[in-house]
Amino acid sequence: MQKGTIFSGFDAYYNKLDENIRNIFAGNEVFEETVFFIDRGETKRLLFLCDSIINITSYDRKTVYEEGRDYVLVDGKLHITENSSIPCITSGNYYNVSDSIISIRHNGSVVPVYWGEDDKMTKWQIRVTYTHSDKFSGFIQPDNSAVYEKLIKKLISGEDITVIAYGDSITCGATSSWYCGFEPSIYTYSMQFVCALADLFSYRVRFIDASQLHPQIKQPPCDHVGGDRGVITYVNTSVGGWKSITGVENYDKHILPFIKEHGCDLFICAFGMNDASFTPETPAENAKIMVDRTLELAPDVSVALISTMVPNPISVGWYSNQRYQESHILRLAERYRENGVPCATVQMTSVSKAVLEHKEFVDYTGNNINHPNDFFIRIYANSLLQSVIGYDNLK
Repeated sequence: MQKGTIFSGFDAYYNKLDENIRNIFAGNEVFEETVFFIDRGETKRLLFLCDSIINITSYDRKTVYEEGRDYVLVDGKLHITENSSIPCITSGNYYNVSDSIISIRHNGSVVPVYWGEDDKMTKWQIRVTYTHSDKFSGFIQPDNSAVYEKLIKKLISGEDITVIAYGDSITCGATSSWYCGFEPSIYTYSMQFVCALADLFSYRVRFIDASQLHPQIKQPPCDHVGGDRGVITYVNTSVGGWKSITGVENYDKHILPFIKEHGCDLFICAFGMNDASFTPETPAENAKIMVDRTLELAPDVSVALISTMVPNPISVGWYSNQRYQESHILRLAERYRENGVPCATVQMTSVSKAVLEHKEFVDYTGNNINHPNDFFIRIYANSLLQSVIGYDNLK
């Protein structure tokens, strides 16, 4: 990687990053990409054409599967053998589930399918670490680090900063294994992001407990220590099921007290998944209200607006206006920049559409409807770090 001028004189090394947040879309190795097999004998495509398998494990990493016995590579794709010990839900248990809340289009019909929160989906998924020689074809999050120069300079100089995340269930933590309480306990995307900042700039992350605000907000872990140059204070007051208007209505309870106490150097605003019944402009309009309020309280704040991933694209009733929201969020960020506010968009709508060109939704979802699993949460974290810091700025 070639270092950008914004980091001149400061060493922020890529190899300081945890494997979970290293750039999935660069290099020639993918760490723990997830796959969901319905039946034995299936062949699944990965993000890249696979050259060789390094290892395949169960989702909790406790079981290692054997090439030749459990799986084989066929033209760069993963084929599960008939006698494999890799978990398969089977078509009989996946389709025509009588009590399901989600239906999909399948073989010309609309059928109810298996779904669930916590580990209901992920217990059927496996983690694949492999090498490849091809490049990713599709949208990749742009580097917006020039927008965040002021924030980056604070980190380079060792100033303490505060990062506040506010959004719906995806930002709250669903369906990360840490949030749900099972192995391998992979953090939420915004937690991975602040831990990456701490590792890159030799900081300590101080996680603020906001669990008293709502039952869905989980008590945070102990501090993450990447060094002693400074402190990143991290606050996450996101709640599952909230629409962007709910974020506005609860701002004074969920955000204002924390800014008053800790300040705010980076405000992450990530609503939209639950706004499907509203116009595509709605999340941007409500984000503006929340960002304007934040600017009143913290005039020097930097802002990361995150468009939502798309829900299951073959679902009936769930896949709706989410796919049209991003253009309005992009325009909002542009208007802020024109007015001197450091603001850019993490384009998870475009990123998720690009991933869908290579993988099925069931391979990276945590509930089969609208939540990411650990792998796609890592793509969220990758995209946020790419937008704010830019991987090419790291040696």
